[in-house]
Amino acid sequence: MAAADGLVHLFADTPPNPDFIRSVAKHKAFIIPTLTVLQSTTASGMASGKGLTVDPRLKDYLTPGEIANLTEWAKGNGELKYAFETVRRLRDAGVPVLAGTDAPNPGTAHGVSIHREMELLVEAGMTPQQALAAATSVPARAFRLKDRGRIAPGLRADLVLVGGDPRKDITDTRNIVRIWKGGKPFERPLAPP
Repeated sequence: MAAADGLVHLFADTPPNPDFIRSVAKHKAFIIPTLTVLQSTTASGMASGKGLTVDPRLKDYLTPGEIANLTEWAKGNGELKYAFETVRRLRDAGVPVLAGTDAPNPGTAHGVSIHREMELLVEAGMTPQQALAAATSVPARAFRLKDRGRIAPGLRADLVLVGGDPRKDITDTRNIVRIWKGGKPFERPLAPP
């Protein structure tokens, strides 16, 4: 951990190591667990993104290649429960946990997999508010991006308006109503037929 600001990918092959948790906290590092990748490469036998491909809020925006990758599973060792417990312990130790997917690994696709990652962070014990922050303000802080990650005057207006309340049900992030990039409306293209 000597000069690292953060680490990407947790482990799923062993229970959480208290020395690892202490070291990450001591060095004030951040962690991007990539639970979507871990779920698609553990012994559980589940492609993490499979449910995204049939979600009516998302499926029309996915290309055939994205669907193929989201349903892919690469059998490996380990149990997701170890990664979940590590996320809980890191959070409890005050370590910043960032949402990230490392797409296009098996079970992931660029953009859409962040919805599954936030869902898995909640399953791991984070509140929906913490999972939303893990995808917005926490990464902006960790990467020292002072012009984004929050809604405030003078900051970039990269916004997503959703129906529902993702603070109560994190899957409401999938109910995308409108998008703005740099303050300009952005039309999300449907996938080609």
